Amino acid sequence: MKAEELKTKLVEILSGAGLNYENFNVFPSAKKEFGDFSTNIFLKIKQTEKNISIKKLIILIQKNAWMKENFEKIEEKNGFLNFFLKDSIVYSVINEILSKKQDYGRSDSGNKKKVLIEFVSANPTGPLTIAHGRQAAFGEALSRILAFSGWQVTKEYYLNDCGRQMELLGISLKSHYLKIRGMPAEIPQDGYHGEYLKEIAKKLPDGYEKKESGFFEGLAKQEIMTMIKDDLREFGVVFDRWFSEAELRKSGRVEEVIRMLEEKGLIYEKDDAIWFKSTLYGDDKDRVIRKKDNSYTYLAPDIAYHQYKINRGYDLLINLWGPDHAGYVARIKAAVNALGFSPEKLQIIIVQLTTLYRGKEKISMSTRKGQFITLKQLMDEVGPDAAKFFFLFRKADSHLDFDIEIARKKTEENPVYYIQYAYVRAKHILEFAKEKGIDQKDIAGADFSLLREPIELDILKKLKKFPSIVQQAATTVEVSKIAPYILDLSGTFHSYYQKFRVVDENLKKSCARTALVQCLFIVMHTGLELLGISQPEKM
Repeated sequence: MKAEELKTKLVEILSGAGLNYENFNVFPSAKKEFGDFSTNIFLKIKQTEKNISIKKLIILIQKNAWMKENFEKIEEKNGFLNFFLKDSIVYSVINEILSKKQDYGRSDSGNKKKVLIEFVSANPTGPLTIAHGRQAAFGEALSRILAFSGWQVTKEYYLNDCGRQMELLGISLKSHYLKIRGMPAEIPQDGYHGEYLKEIAKKLPDGYEKKESGFFEGLAKQEIMTMIKDDLREFGVVFDRWFSEAELRKSGRVEEVIRMLEEKGLIYEKDDAIWFKSTLYGDDKDRVIRKKDNSYTYLAPDIAYHQYKINRGYDLLINLWGPDHAGYVARIKAAVNALGFSPEKLQIIIVQLTTLYRGKEKISMSTRKGQFITLKQLMDEVGPDAAKFFFLFRKADSHLDFDIEIARKKTEENPVYYIQYAYVRAKHILEFAKEKGIDQKDIAGADFSLLREPIELDILKKLKKFPSIVQQAATTVEVSKIAPYILDLSGTFHSYYQKFRVVDENLKKSCARTALVQCLFIVMHTGLELLGISQPEKM
């Protein structure tokens, strides 16, 4: 059962009572004492319907035949209505998982709509940082979750490969090149001083001394893009498309979109600059798109890029940005609105920064000075799996403190090790059961009612919540719902196999318990896949 199924039934019951009401949520309960599902239905109703008897509505819901069939108990607590599933319904999840296997939790809720997720999009001026790593982990996991939920997903990386920062990159590389060869050169104060540029300069052949900085800019971009793609590939992220801002500018799309806005009366001149009337669409002030010197602001190509996205026929656009772009949201929303695209169909998620620690020691970083830990360095130290899990455990809009020492540990203190150990343990139990002659026919035909231990029912209830957890993650575009779920499931399983033997001399109970472990193994496999985390064969 999914939360959506329960909500549909509640809407039907309310409708029968003369209440056409859908403005409420149903969600898997966070704690066992609150049942298996909870809803804020009455808190929402009280906001608009002052004369409704909540007590009568509760009785109406409790007496409904479908509710009686599925729930042992339905009770109100602290304004929430909590639902406790019957054991017979809980047992039914076993056959559902065994029949659907890796498709358990999959849905078609996206209705094959097209979504473009643009993420990372770091300037090709240096290696990816841990901030980019968190965006990469989030974007990849979100892409997998949406695809699993019936969306047609395209992953895109927007290259900001022109402008002043790229010019500085070329000047900086040339200066490094000359200095290495004992020639006088100064790296601009606001240039790039990192070791990675020195390494690129060392690899270049002699004879480039008289080349212009633009030549070095091209070399630096090529080398850094190779570095970025290699790091992302190692991190398990492969983009469907790489889109260049330089190519966008060459195509004439920037001038085209400005003409379009001008025809709509949304462009005006002031102080020798060209302005976009973004305040007409909710921005706090109008924005310059072309400066006095006829150069474009960042906004102009960004509007053209979003127009190009819209023209490709996507139903939903999702942008993952760093916190330095938070103030940029309103003007881009205004721009897509002006282009005739509903701003609700553009979701911008701000992925907050990560602070690295070694135990209690904070690691200070400065990107400009080249003093930072790269994504590559983090992967080398803790592995891609640990990096991704830590990045995905908290909500994207929450600042993340990342303790490298914990992420390196091969103990239960490290949540990734703890989860993968549970996964491998489940795999080994299934292999042992097979060695003892328990086959898939025995598992499918087992008497599941023999699973009477409270912890066994607890595991089954957690497994039953998985489709709702995935659906919530897809609907709210918040992937952090998956990682805590898998960690919680792993913890319960660790407690279970330490206390109970799955395969013993009692064949009937062994078959039922093996079915339970197989279902848990399937769900853990799917959950780790959705997060882009590997499923080891052994540990």
